[in-house]
Formats: sequence, C-alpha cells, structure tokens
Amino acid sequence: MPEKGQQAKVYDIPDSDLAKYKAVEANQTSYDEGKDRLAEGKEMAGGIDLDKQEVQAYNDICICWIKIGGTWYYRYQYCWQDCP
Repeated sequence: MPEKGQQAKVYDIPDSDLAKYKAVEANQTSYDEGKDRLAEGKEMAGGIDLDKQEVQAYNDICICWIKIGGTWYYRYQYCWQDCP
C-alpha cells in the first residue's frame, strides 16, 4: 500500500495467486467521526490534500479506512466518492 508521498506501483498478479488472499474490507466515516482515530493508521496515497481545503468544507470530507495485515490505512476523500 503506497503511503502519502510515495509512487503507486502496478503488479501483474495472476488470478490463481489472488485467490489465495482474503478480500480487503474498506469503510468510510465522516471527517468528524474519524479524525480522532488518525493516529491509529498511516495515510495512503490517492486522497485529497486537506492542507489546501478550507475548514468550512470539512462537512464534505470523509475518511476512507482500509485494514491490511493488521495496519489501518486511511485517506481523505469527498463523501460522494466510493471507498475502494
């Protein structure tokens, strides 16, 4: 999982190998619900940069959470976007 600031990598993994792994569950919280949990995880690449957003826009911001191998990853995104 690329963390914020890292380049994403593309792998060509055969379906037979992918079948050996469990599906990854992703869920989404509002910014207010999830902001206190951010210390539990690592910010992944692909989200919006909150440093450039105005505070008034936070009600349109959600946090996408993905747990991989015991580690929580999150990214900031607009609430209308699907959490991958």
